[in-house]
Amino acid sequence: MATLISDAERKVFAKIADALIPEAEGMPSATQVGVDGDILDRILGLRPDLQEAFFRAIRTATSDDGMKMAENLNRDDPAAISAVGIVAAAAYYMSDKVRKLIGYPGQENRPANPDEEPEYITNGMLKVVTDRGKIYREA
Repeated sequence: MATLISDAERKVFAKIADALIPEAEGMPSATQVGVDGDILDRILGLRPDLQEAFFRAIRTATSDDGMKMAENLNRDDPAAISAVGIVAAAAYYMSDKVRKLIGYPGQENRPANPDEEPEYITNGMLKVVTDRGKIYREA
């Protein structure tokens, strides 16, 4: 996949990403799992709808402090910091290291069995709804 982002832009993104996702409570920071590496290109390729706001954020950030950049963007361009946050979070949770730490193996193929009652019925999740009964009015 072709790179969409320069090294200088990666560094700015890394600072903001670490401000948004710092190392805490046994979990690594954003850059400790490489959100500013190849995965960044993948996320931007998968989400072209975020590219304009993402690059606007990265190119207008003027501080050397990631938290200050995030605060300024949040104040001046909420759509831009939102795009950066979505990209950072997506890259973070796509990291094998993070997925292992949170116990998420990734998507699995679990075909439905039409003869088996779904778990959401057997585990009681819907009991409060069925006990409540109908609450709508006929049109």
